[in-house]
Amino acid sequence: MESIANLFEKQEYYHVFQPICSLPGKKRMGYEALLRSSRNANPEELFQTAKEQKELLEFDTLSMYYALRSFFQSQKRYRHELLFVNIFPSTIVDETFPAFIQKLSADYAPYQNQIVLEINESIMEGKIWNEPLFLKRIAKLRECGFLIALDDVGDGTTTFRKILEIAPDFIKIDRFFSQDLSRSQEKQKVVKLFVDFCRDDAQLILEGVEQEEDFACAAGLGVAIGQGYLFGKPGRLPGE
Repeated sequence: MESIANLFEKQEYYHVFQPICSLPGKKRMGYEALLRSSRNANPEELFQTAKEQKELLEFDTLSMYYALRSFFQSQKRYRHELLFVNIFPSTIVDETFPAFIQKLSADYAPYQNQIVLEINESIMEGKIWNEPLFLKRIAKLRECGFLIALDDVGDGTTTFRKILEIAPDFIKIDRFFSQDLSRSQEKQKVVKLFVDFCRDDAQLILEGVEQEEDFACAAGLGVAIGQGYLFGKPGRLPGE
């Protein structure tokens, strides 16, 4: 059976990048790296299979490493832009994770303040969020200079208590709230709640923005950052 590392090297596993832009000017401030496979059209199935085969840790860390390598290979082009890379809670609490982060820090030292570790909110791993080691590892990552984002807030298991404990740099609220935002007063109330909550500390990112009227509504509510097809679909980096 071919190794996971070989599949990354052969680019059978590869990354596409989706723009993340500031509002209201739509200025690009970074990208999210999203894993793809030439063998499987569903990226979620890749991680599910890896979990079932007890290879999630290796798969997750290799995905992070190759995403960084792909993005930062052009030093000048992306010198000031952020890269959001996904990571599972189980990876963060694994005993081998500190050594992996040490290697990552050494290899990408000039870019550490551009790397945003986006914590995947997997319901399967919900218990890990309550482990003291999880919070300690998050604190250590921030000490090392990495930024932290919480993904899909409003759709999973994240509570305001967890947000306060983790104190993320970015809060990404689920695409459910951006769809038909301009026509839903209820969704507007929730988005405004997050805008007010994030005013002083975390930066709010609204995911799944696709329509101009929803973009305009989000900007009017004070949302600072957006991600979605309106700003660009996931794809290869410009110039590749």
